[in-house]
Amino acid sequence: MTRMFAPAAAVAALLLLLPAAVQAGVIRAETILPPGQSGFVPTSGSNPHLTDQLGLYQSFTFKPAGFDLPGTTTTPFAGVTITRDAFGVPNVHAPDDRALWKGVGYAIAQDRLVQLELFRRATEGRLAEVLGESRLESDIVARRDYYTPRELRRMIRRLPKALRARFDAYADGVNAWLAQVAADPSKRPLEFAALNLTMAPWRPVDSAAIGVQLARTIPSGDGRELENWKALRKLGARRFKAFLPLRRGDQVATIPASAGRFPSDPGRTRKDERIAFTRSRRFLKTLKAPSAGVAQAARLIRGGSDAWAIRGSGKRSFLFHGPQLGFEIPEQLAEFEVHRPGLDARGVTPPGLPIVGIGRNAHIAWGDTSGSTDMNDLYAEKLKGRARYVFRGRTRTMRCRTETFKVAGKSDVERRFCRTVHGPVQARSGNKTAWARRYATRGHEMDTLTGLARLNEAGSVRQAAKAIAKVSWNENTMVADDKGNIGWFHPGRLPRRPKRWDERLPFPGTGGAEWRGFLKVSQRPHVINPKRGWLANWNNMPSVGWTSGDAPDPERTIGRLHRAAFLFGLVRQAARAPSFAAVKGVDRISGTHAQQRSLLDARIRTADAGASGPAKALLDTVLAWDGDYDTTDSAGTVNPGVASWEALKDAMVGRLPHAAQGWLGSASRSHQYDFGGADGAAFLRLGAAGVRAAAATAASALTARFGTADPAKWRDPRRMYDVSATGLATPPKLKFYDRGTWQEAYALGP
Repeated sequence: MTRMFAPAAAVAALLLLLPAAVQAGVIRAETILPPGQSGFVPTSGSNPHLTDQLGLYQSFTFKPAGFDLPGTTTTPFAGVTITRDAFGVPNVHAPDDRALWKGVGYAIAQDRLVQLELFRRATEGRLAEVLGESRLESDIVARRDYYTPRELRRMIRRLPKALRARFDAYADGVNAWLAQVAADPSKRPLEFAALNLTMAPWRPVDSAAIGVQLARTIPSGDGRELENWKALRKLGARRFKAFLPLRRGDQVATIPASAGRFPSDPGRTRKDERIAFTRSRRFLKTLKAPSAGVAQAARLIRGGSDAWAIRGSGKRSFLFHGPQLGFEIPEQLAEFEVHRPGLDARGVTPPGLPIVGIGRNAHIAWGDTSGSTDMNDLYAEKLKGRARYVFRGRTRTMRCRTETFKVAGKSDVERRFCRTVHGPVQARSGNKTAWARRYATRGHEMDTLTGLARLNEAGSVRQAAKAIAKVSWNENTMVADDKGNIGWFHPGRLPRRPKRWDERLPFPGTGGAEWRGFLKVSQRPHVINPKRGWLANWNNMPSVGWTSGDAPDPERTIGRLHRAAFLFGLVRQAARAPSFAAVKGVDRISGTHAQQRSLLDARIRTADAGASGPAKALLDTVLAWDGDYDTTDSAGTVNPGVASWEALKDAMVGRLPHAAQGWLGSASRSHQYDFGGADGAAFLRLGAAGVRAAAATAASALTARFGTADPAKWRDPRRMYDVSATGLATPPKLKFYDRGTWQEAYALGP
C-alpha cells in the first residue's frame, strides 16, 4: 500500500515546486459612461450618479471595470446580491439564470425607471398619450412598421426556453422595484409627476418591443429609394451614377483584400448592374411618386461607432470600442455586471433587455458598430382597389387593421394600416400604387437576442463567431480573446437582390424583382487574425467589392475620404508597438481632429500653390492647422483653421448641383467635423481650381462674419455638444468630441 502511494505523493511534491500555470483572461478593463449611470431626478435630494462620469470623460480618463469591485451591497431577493461600485454600476450575483435577470431588472429599474417607461411607449406607439401631438407621427410609424402585442408574444414563445424565462424574470425584477416605489413615494422619480405618468406593470412583451425595434434600427434606418428616385429625376442618369455609385475602387474596407473579398451579391456582374439601372429607370417612368414623403421609423439609438483591435506579443490582444449614440441624460445605455454559474460578464445594454449587449466576459471582449448595409427594399405594389394588389399574376388582398392613438390634450386619432407580401404599406400614389417595405429582419429580430446570449458566454473569438452567426441584425462585431486572437464580423440576414433591378431604386412589386435568398454565413464579410495584426471599423465598407445599396449612410460612398481612413492610420501606428496606452491613445487623436484635414493635405497644398489673395490666405490658414478642434486659447477659442476649414467645406458643397446637396447630406451630429456625402462628393469631383474658387468664397464669408480679413482673428468658441434630456435632469455642458458615448478598453491574455 505504501509503495502504491509513494509515486503519487512524489509527483504531488514535485508539482508544488513548479510555477503555477499562467491564467489567461482580461488583464485590464476600463470603461466610461458619461454623464453617469443613473437617469432620474429624485423627489427630494440629489442623484449622485447623474453626471459623476462627465469630468472623467472630458479628460480622457476611464473608470476601472474589473469584476467584483468594492461597493455597497443589498439583497433584494433570496440568493441575489447587488453591489454598486463607486460610480453606481450594479454587480448582480445569483445562483441561477432566472434569479440573475430578476436582479438585473430590479437594478435597472432603480436607475432608469423613467427611461424604461418612455422606451416601451416609443416602441409600442404610445408616446403621444403623455407627450402630446408632437409624438403622434413616431407612434404611427411604430405601429405601422412593427408588430402587434399578439405577434410579439408569438415571437417570445419561439425563443429558446432559457432565454424566454429571462424575459419573465426581468419583468419580475422591474415590477418588484415598482412595488417598492408604490409603497414609498420618496422613491418615485420626479419625472412621473411632471409627465403625469402612471407606470403599469412591466411585461415580457414590453422588453420584446424594445428588442425588436433595436434589432432592426440600430445597424441602419429605412431605405432612401424615394429620395434617390427624386435625385435621379432632377440630376439625370449620368450625374446620378457619378454622385451615388454602386461601388468605388478606392473604398475604405475593414477586411484587407489579402484576407478575402466578399461581394455583396455573388454572381451579379457589372453587365447585370448596367442592365439593372436602365431597366429600373424605364420602370419608374411609368409610376407617380407619392405626394408626401414616407415617415420613417424613429431610431431609439442612432449615430455611428468606432472599434479597433490589435494583436500583441505573448498571446496578448487589445480592444477599444465606442458606440456613438448622441449624448443624452441619461445615456441610452446602462452599465451592469452579472455573475452566475457559467456566466461572468460586464457591459452595457439599452434598458429593458435581459442581455449584455456589448462588453466582456472572463475570456473575450467585444464591441459593435453599425454595419449600414442596406437590409430593406421598397416595393411598388400595383393596386386593384384600396386593399387589393397584383402579385405573380394573382390579385391578392392586403392584411389590414385599424389602430386608435390617444393624444394628450387632443381627440383620439385612427389610422388604417395594411401589409402586403413584402411588408407594411408606408405610402400610396393615389389608387394606382402602394409602397410597401420589405425588411430582411422581419419576423427574425429576436434571433439577435439569441445570438447575443450565446456571445455572452463565448470563450474565444471562434466561439464568438458561431454566436454572431445567429444574429439577424447587421451590427459589425469586433472581438478579441485572451489567447491573442482578434476577429471582425459583418453579420445578419443580408439579402441577395434580383440581379437585374437596381438596388438604389424602388422595385416592382408584381413578383419579378424578388430577393434570391440571403447570404450564407461563409459569404458574410468576416476575418480572424489578419496578417497585418490589427482591425478597425468606423462604419465604413466591410470588404472590397461591397456595394452601397440605396445608400442608407451616403457618407459611405466617398471612398478614400471616409473618416475610417484617418482611423486606420492611427491604429496602424499603434500596432507597431501595441500597449494598453497606445490603443487608448488612438481615441485621443481620432476624437479631437477633423479626419479629412490630413487625408486632403496633398490636395489642399496643390490648390494653395496656385492661389493668391483671400483664397491663399484661407488655404494657408488651413494648412497651418493640424485638424485639432479641442485646444483653445485663454479666451476659449480654437485655432483659426477650424473656421477656415468649415467655411471651405460649405463653399465646396455650394458648388455642387443644388439637387445633390441635400440629397447626399452633411455630417451627422455625432461627427460634426467629419464629411457627409455632399462634402465628399465635392472634394472628389472638384479639382484645384474648384478648391481655390471655394476658398475665395469661404474667405469672403468669414470676412463678413468676423468683420475682418485677418485670418488670425477668425477664431470660433470651442464647440459644445447639444445634449438632449429624457426626463427633468438638466443637460450638462459637454465639449463636442467625435467619440463614443460609452467607451470600453481592454487588454487580454496570460
